[in-house]
Amino acid sequence: MSAVITKKPRRALALGLTCALSALLLSACGGGSGSTTTTSAPTPAPTPTPAPTANLPAAFSVQHATQTCLWKGPLSRNNPNGNYAYPDTGAAYWSATFTVPAGERLFLKGQFPYARYISFISYDSSTTQPVNTLADVDIQPASGATNPFVAGNPRYADARDYQVEIVPGTAPATPAANTLYSGTAGQTVTLFYRVYVPDAGADMTGATGLPDVQLLHADGSTTSADSACAELNPAANLAPAGLLPQATYTTLRDQANASNTFPAQNPGVWHVPFNRVWNLQCLFYFSCGGTPAYAPAWYANPDNAYVESMINRNYGAVVVLRGKVPQVPATYHNSQTATTGQMRYWSICMNEFFSQKVTDCMYDEQIPVDANGNYVIAVSRGADRPTNANTGCGYGWIQWSDAGDGDGHLDDGLLIMRNMLPAASFGSAIQRVATPGQEQSVVGAYLPSVTYSTQASFEALGCKKS
Repeated sequence: MSAVITKKPRRALALGLTCALSALLLSACGGGSGSTTTTSAPTPAPTPTPAPTANLPAAFSVQHATQTCLWKGPLSRNNPNGNYAYPDTGAAYWSATFTVPAGERLFLKGQFPYARYISFISYDSSTTQPVNTLADVDIQPASGATNPFVAGNPRYADARDYQVEIVPGTAPATPAANTLYSGTAGQTVTLFYRVYVPDAGADMTGATGLPDVQLLHADGSTTSADSACAELNPAANLAPAGLLPQATYTTLRDQANASNTFPAQNPGVWHVPFNRVWNLQCLFYFSCGGTPAYAPAWYANPDNAYVESMINRNYGAVVVLRGKVPQVPATYHNSQTATTGQMRYWSICMNEFFSQKVTDCMYDEQIPVDANGNYVIAVSRGADRPTNANTGCGYGWIQWSDAGDGDGHLDDGLLIMRNMLPAASFGSAIQRVATPGQEQSVVGAYLPSVTYSTQASFEALGCKKS
């Protein structure tokens, strides 16, 4: 499969597209109105063998709050008001927008979760672009505590406290330890807190709850918890979705003389979404060349790199993905020691392009693979699910949204593959793609082929031999 867009650019339509899209996107920075189409709840991916619950920390028996005075959310498939910005079902995300009083210092205090990964990321709320990142391995633990994300450290250490300072303004050339900068002018900060793959038995916070807040006043006194939060005038809701304006999307998607498979291709093509304008040109006008600047938006996680592929049911009701899963530190089953892999986390998700909703995902530990790490995943609506598309038969299954793109194009779909924090020695990560068209040559066997099939044809594969 070639990763280079092969269709010829529609030059008449593409003329002036960059300027037009830039203007439309700038006018929509505050977000747009999403679709109200209801998507049926997806059938959960096969659950791995339950982990033993004996000797788990007491915190695993606690259901911690999923919202606080500061933290709003979660941004996830299971929150009907928070399924946007293309979230991953292997993670939960919380946002906080607040204003730090001048002359005061703000700290977040918490415990490292029992999970695969956490991070704090600040964003430019007008563009939804990331500004500054503080990932788990870069957070120094409190005195006498252990950072369970550092390779070789015990993941279930009892002492796991940390403290992070949030500072308005631009990061200096040498950032202070355990400090996240807003990157924007003024005292207002927008940040996200992420938790990926909580351990078996833990709640979505990773069994440690959401980080608490503390203010250090100029006179040396401190205020904590809800009292401190009240001084920050926090936003009452999740950070707003940066949806495309309806008129912009209609112009892109409903082009005259477009085929009933537009804008998908057969076989499917993956590309890195370098930036918002370039990405729309590539997806809807097949203008995918040049040397675009890398500026991810939609509240992207800078620790991830992404490739995406548009698909359409008119080519076939079942999309078949064949590829290879990178080696990751398997953590879900309560592993006791932090390890490394070719990358920290990997997943493939099905999304609604316009609404930005996620329908279903499979992440690394959920996917049945052979001895070489190869997999076959069927993507289909629930009604078209092949009977053998399950872990018992050795195949994965991802549900295709009945709502299509979330804006009335019911046959559309958007696949997104994530690569998180690849090892320096792993050359096949999406992060190594420098310019458009390199996806296949760089990612190689780890870039899945995207082909179309039918329910009957996939069922004819039978079950894999164990």
